[in-house]
Amino acid sequence: MIPWYLLKFYAQRHSKFTASCIVLLIINLLFYNLFHIFLILWVFIIGVIFAYSLLSPISVLPNLLPIYSKKSKHKNLGDDELTLMKTVCTVCGLRRCPRHRPELNILAFQPWTNLDIHKSVDDALHEFFNIVLKEFVYTWYRELSEDEEFVDELRTNFRFLASVMFRRMKKLDVPELVTKRLLRASVQHIDLCVQAYKEADYKGDIQQIVLDFMGSNVHCAMWSRKAELEYLRRLVESLFPYILRPQALNSRSTCALVRELLAGAVLLPTLDAIANPDLINNLLLVFFDKTPPPQATEPPSPMVPFLGQFSQARARNQSCLRLELKDVINPECPELLYPFMQFLKSEAAVNVLQFCLACSDFNRRILNPDASQSEFSDLHSTVKDLYNVYCAPNALDRIKFDDDIVETLREVVEGPPDQVIKLRTSAPLFKAYEHAYNLLENNFLPMFHQSDDYYSMICGDRPNALLTKQMSSFFGGKLNSLRFYLSLVKSFMQTKKKDFTLAQFGNKLKDVFKSADERLSNNIEPALDGMSLNSVSQPSVCVEEELEDSSLDCDHSMHDLSSWRVTIPRIGARPDPENPRKQYFVFIIDIRRLDVEEGEERKQQWTVARRYAEFYVLEQKLTEFHGELLECQLPAKKSFGTNKHDFTEGKKSDFENYLQKLLTKPHLRNSELLYQFLTSEHEFSTSFLPGIKLGKFVKTKLVKEKGQHLDEFLVTFATSTEASKPKSSKLSRRGSDTSLMSTSSDKLSGTHFDNNMNFGFQPPSSKRDLPHQVKDIDGAFDYLLFLLKNVFRAPEWFMGLMFSARILLKETVENYLDYHIEYKLSQVTQEHRLVGLVNLLKEILFFDDDPPRSDEDKRIRYASAYKELLDFLPDVLHTALGNSNTREGCELLLQIFQQPKLNKQLSYVLLDIVVQELFPELK
Repeated sequence: MIPWYLLKFYAQRHSKFTASCIVLLIINLLFYNLFHIFLILWVFIIGVIFAYSLLSPISVLPNLLPIYSKKSKHKNLGDDELTLMKTVCTVCGLRRCPRHRPELNILAFQPWTNLDIHKSVDDALHEFFNIVLKEFVYTWYRELSEDEEFVDELRTNFRFLASVMFRRMKKLDVPELVTKRLLRASVQHIDLCVQAYKEADYKGDIQQIVLDFMGSNVHCAMWSRKAELEYLRRLVESLFPYILRPQALNSRSTCALVRELLAGAVLLPTLDAIANPDLINNLLLVFFDKTPPPQATEPPSPMVPFLGQFSQARARNQSCLRLELKDVINPECPELLYPFMQFLKSEAAVNVLQFCLACSDFNRRILNPDASQSEFSDLHSTVKDLYNVYCAPNALDRIKFDDDIVETLREVVEGPPDQVIKLRTSAPLFKAYEHAYNLLENNFLPMFHQSDDYYSMICGDRPNALLTKQMSSFFGGKLNSLRFYLSLVKSFMQTKKKDFTLAQFGNKLKDVFKSADERLSNNIEPALDGMSLNSVSQPSVCVEEELEDSSLDCDHSMHDLSSWRVTIPRIGARPDPENPRKQYFVFIIDIRRLDVEEGEERKQQWTVARRYAEFYVLEQKLTEFHGELLECQLPAKKSFGTNKHDFTEGKKSDFENYLQKLLTKPHLRNSELLYQFLTSEHEFSTSFLPGIKLGKFVKTKLVKEKGQHLDEFLVTFATSTEASKPKSSKLSRRGSDTSLMSTSSDKLSGTHFDNNMNFGFQPPSSKRDLPHQVKDIDGAFDYLLFLLKNVFRAPEWFMGLMFSARILLKETVENYLDYHIEYKLSQVTQEHRLVGLVNLLKEILFFDDDPPRSDEDKRIRYASAYKELLDFLPDVLHTALGNSNTREGCELLLQIFQQPKLNKQLSYVLLDIVVQELFPELK
């Protein structure tokens, strides 16, 4: 039974329907003899109640046209790129192999494996990437070197990048991406524009109105043109672990160059072109064009490896240090084979080498035309051992071969001994040998070239740890500066006259290695094993000059700063040496040592005066040597008004806390910089690094400063010693008489977008909550209803009719749309059309020499697009909406896409969606 309160609830909710039923019931009771006539009305009412109870506004019928359904993409986990790269071992074929390194997988080094495309498409991509290298690499690289090895490395990285993108795009469900995500973002963008324009009462510049309406909710790339380029750089950098070779990730120069090429030379101009309103109008005209697409006039070209021709090495490596695999695995050269075998043992891959050697010997024996029947039995036993050890599914040293190779070998092994003769003419064993050989050559040999085993083979054993430690102690910890001083000597020798000899230079370094610790010297001399001290000392140890200040002696016991206590009790005034009538104020720092008892000769307490700027010099130098100290930072530095008493007095507590925190850091307890700051009476400024002169390179206190960030400082310092190079004459840009500009400056000077929203890198902090009416809408049919209601302002009766049709047609229309997108995608990805698309992109980026289109030409194209949009809508829709609403809706919709900055905002939103779909790891 239906509860009475439910009947009462629905009766009150649908009062008109309830009143009609009651009136019909009363009339039926009064004229009961006409019940057979009223029965028709009662059946209709019962049907309405039944339909109402089963259907709801969110109910829809299933697809009525099942033949128009897209083909579902079954994601084969066995072919998933990430699964292969992370779980399947290339050496043994096991998932999550605990024996071999995971990065040895073939897809981690060669994602183009088994990736074939049509030759014509490969040629088009080959030409496109060659133009990229010609325009953005060879223009400056030719002036540096004629060696092609660097460019070959870039070619391999481009192939790696394109292969990864190709593999990921093949797995992408494009119809779902378009209808579920891209279409939603586009409709949401249109909705924000309509709401902003409605608030302004449809008056004014729609672009500025919408940007003001969105405020700081715009995409971060829209803050400014520099922020846009920086965003693209960060985006490309975030993709590096997935789109670059593992070896390239360790090369900062390669990463920087690839980042600039992709961000500044490809993505930025491509997004600028996409956001150009004139191009959007042209794309609309192409979409509305009813001319059938061109058909292929030539037969399909053969399949070739993806960008195989493009990545072929142009330079031959003539280095005698890079050995060929055929020389390394030659049994007649054990001095090369043994170190390589030791390296493979450390990688748990010596079975690959053993298989190659055994297979090579087997092929030599089986190809002997004079082999007897007994030798065939031995060969059969050998191939059986090869199969059981390296090919059997449960073999301990199993190598991953193709299934057809393993199956053919299994048939030979299980057959009679005379069946081994099949391996003389068939290819399985040769293919297995080639697979193992390529594994050694492409994966293990490059790793061997960078290993300690290879270093030991070429240069001999490394110095033992004890000797290295003793030498490090003997030279006062200065061996870390070896590379720096070698570069200084080299620079000095190149800049001085030719008649200046190394012997003269050595005379300037006399008495450098005097040591007061004779015991340590006696311990080191036997360990040197006959080595000349001068042969080691000249490039290894820094030059120490005697310091005039007696307070800065080299007693390391004084340098335990953790036992020091500092305060800034007062501010002192000093006369300005430049103007005696004026004065400046200094911080009087009081230093007290807890490790010095009364009566000792060393000072227990003293004061030192430091100016405001000297604290920031200390902070700068500590950052250079030790990295950024997040917990110890000074307030932001001011440039003006720092000599006033009130200002200095206000900074006293901040600077006191800063020094006290520095003394608590364990890695600063022996800092020579901090020691000099607290003890020296001389001004602590950036000039404490003297100029380079003979016998006087760098002060002892600087050299003894140890930290983790010396490399950047040493490189900068060494660069500063070199003479400035003469400026070369600048070349003119292609098609222009102006001077050569950087790619960034040229690309950031777009006329369509000005400086985007001109926020710089500091957008407004105020944010408003933007309405999201599209948030709960799902599906292309619902987006159509949304546009009809908000853009075309369809009448209520028509919207009610469309909502009723939604129940019947939603699934059918959306499935047909997915099918249509998939069909169009298959048409677009035909061979001849892919070639056309690549050539079109090439023309837009590199050969767009057409004169700029005039405003009149743009207006004509806009008018044509507007007319085609009106004609595209069916006549039934014109009649239902009314000509006025239809024209106003089409004009508003088209006007939204005539705003370059709004188009750029939408393009970056869509770009983020596509990148997240291609690289779900970024989510």
